Amino acid sequence: MNKLFTLAVLGILVSTGCSNRNVVEVQEHKRYVQPVWFTECKDSGSESNGWKFWSSTDYYYSCGSGMSGFESAAHIKATQVAKRNLADRLVGQVSSGSKIIMTDTGDAENLTSKTTSEVSIYNKIPDTFLRDYAKTEKYSYKREGYYHSFVMIKLRKSDVNRILGDGE
Repeated sequence: MNKLFTLAVLGILVSTGCSNRNVVEVQEHKRYVQPVWFTECKDSGSESNGWKFWSSTDYYYSCGSGMSGFESAAHIKATQVAKRNLADRLVGQVSSGSKIIMTDTGDAENLTSKTTSEVSIYNKIPDTFLRDYAKTEKYSYKREGYYHSFVMIKLRKSDVNRILGDGE
């Protein structure tokens, strides 16, 4: 019975010790930082298809960042911002308008003129299916009790053509 107990304890200790090798610690930073791939986020590009160096696939890329007291929420926010940015580039619609109002008040001897103007810009992103995206880069760190997360997603141009109905 003692041997069985000793073996069980050793098994737990060994498995606990081995599992710590696969743990990634979230870094703590004193100041706000961004990964280089995030600041230089590319819009599109090609990647080779493994050992088929003569063949490549074209992609659209998008990056996003998020911050939260919860690590998973920061990551979800970053992913959603990247998806929104990509959808905006693919199907975003922009409309704008301007309004100029010229007002004269008073009589002929004491006339006051006033002009006001307004410019409105509307950016609408219709509902878009972006279900075939993949995350290519991600980075998280903690600063002053908050998690900061950065992601880059990619979507094959052929999938975009299929989504938008241009078919391939």
